[in-house]
Amino acid sequence: MNLQAVCVAWDRADRSEARDFMLWLEAARKPERQRAPGSPSPGSVNPVTRKPYPGLQYAVRTRRHNRAVVRAFYEYHREAGTGPMLNPMPAGRGRDGGRADAHHNPLEPFERGRRADFQPQLPRQEPRYLPDAAFDALFAALGSDRDRAIVAFYVSTGARASELLGVTCGRVDVGQQLVGVFRKGSGALQLLPASADAFNWLGLYRQGLGERVRWGAADPLWVTLRRPHRPLAYPAMRAVLIRANKILGTNWTLHDLRHTAARRMIADPGLSLPDVQWLLGHALITTTQVYTEPSADEVVQRVRAHHATQAEPRPPAAPAPGYRPEVLATLLGTSR
Repeated sequence: MNLQAVCVAWDRADRSEARDFMLWLEAARKPERQRAPGSPSPGSVNPVTRKPYPGLQYAVRTRRHNRAVVRAFYEYHREAGTGPMLNPMPAGRGRDGGRADAHHNPLEPFERGRRADFQPQLPRQEPRYLPDAAFDALFAALGSDRDRAIVAFYVSTGARASELLGVTCGRVDVGQQLVGVFRKGSGALQLLPASADAFNWLGLYRQGLGERVRWGAADPLWVTLRRPHRPLAYPAMRAVLIRANKILGTNWTLHDLRHTAARRMIADPGLSLPDVQWLLGHALITTTQVYTEPSADEVVQRVRAHHATQAEPRPPAAPAPGYRPEVLATLLGTSR
């Protein structure tokens, strides 16, 4: 929606324009882009990963993000005195109708308040992770030691994609098997333990490049394989996964590797929930608790086992004490 189309200046917008903007996002279709021949249709579900492909319309998360951006834009100009005195995009409200968490006690957890006006409801989604067989297939489809090394670090540390790509050589401790990342939210440096397998692949990757790349303390750990060697950026790492997905017919993402690491850590009885929270860098333990819930695949397997058990023939019940089986068989007409 364009404010110029309705002849409204940006500093004259009110709640009606904000409402129309969110309704337009819900009904509008995304710009058309050229697709490669044989690519899956928009909105279809991958038969291997059971993850949907992006559809033709804007997703709920995209609409919520746009709402937050518009509200932050008008809030900045409101505080600076260069825009309208009232933010056209309303804020969230508490249970009593006032400002959300206006008098929050820091010793108590936050309560779920009402959704703000024009805020789309976010559907509850299960974190998608790679089963062991799917991860082995993805690992085998990778084309270089660098790709195998960084994927091994992703799935053993649980770090975010941008956190691990920003690692420098000086933040790698091979002896203690630690890698230092700057956390996304706080920006604090945190040393994460990684698997021995990840460091083995890291050694092969660095040995393959040899002296062609500088390995100083301030130099990036992950670089492109082609000359000139540049720091490996997120789009390049995403392209690595796209090539592997084309081979396997899947649509895994880098964030799915983080979900996989979280699932594996939660399943380990030697790790507690606060341990996994610390490794993943979650501010709230309730965010980590999502991984304790059973996945849809696990529930389906258990229900199938239940149905198979119910279908098995059961032995006849034993007669009550004091009754001979042959007498009951003659009485009930089941004797042969």
